[in-house]
Amino acid sequence: MICPACKTQNTEDSHFCKNCGTALTKKMGDYQTIIQSATRFENEGQLDEALAEFLKADAIQRSPEILLHIGNLFYRLGKLDEAIEKFQLCLELKPNQAGAHYSLGLALYRKVLITEAIQQFKKVLRIDPDFLLAYYWLGICYYHHGELQETCTTLRRLLEKNPNFTVAYYHLGEACAQLGNVEESIANFEKVVEQNPQDAPAFFQLGVSYYKKGELDKSISSFKKVLELDPKHDRAKHNLKALEEVRIHYY
Repeated sequence: MICPACKTQNTEDSHFCKNCGTALTKKMGDYQTIIQSATRFENEGQLDEALAEFLKADAIQRSPEILLHIGNLFYRLGKLDEAIEKFQLCLELKPNQAGAHYSLGLALYRKVLITEAIQQFKKVLRIDPDFLLAYYWLGICYYHHGELQETCTTLRRLLEKNPNFTVAYYHLGEACAQLGNVEESIANFEKVVEQNPQDAPAFFQLGVSYYKKGELDKSISSFKKVLELDPKHDRAKHNLKALEEVRIHYY
């Protein structure tokens, strides 16, 4: 079969030219047109329209790439069951696709299927040990599963790979605090406010951790900073008032 665009000779069962990628049959020409239309809709944020076009393309020729697109669009539209189904179909065709395992993990997490989500994020990291977001969400899943040591181990690995992943310091600080590791908790929340000085929740956690360590002045200073950033933060108001009373009566 000769390509009409570049005149390259292709085999009779070819759908696309091996040289320039031009569709060799009307069916595949329609397929290319639909994919272009779907991509344009997706880039413009018209998700329902993009989904409809990708579904048309899937009916013509199924591929893991198109199924992943469809699954991600269902996910973005909040249709989690449909998203999970498409991600699973994608993985049947291409089992070692890290992106599909990751997306499936996110959908399962949103369905509060934490054990299943953990398994997917672990598969991502077996395929691609540098997939940073998989470390993050695996750590979050461990946290919600009550596996605090695993949370800390996972988030530490993430931060070894990318020390600027600020939100990971916050969740690592929370897990350390619950494990009674006050020093590491403080170190992590200090990293958060160093990288994001407007993070009121991190200053609040710092105030709590400093109090647990017995550093009253630093605790008071942290709660004051919370109220500079968020004047309506009731817990910070309560803690600050209580600590200032302690300082007046005992120091």
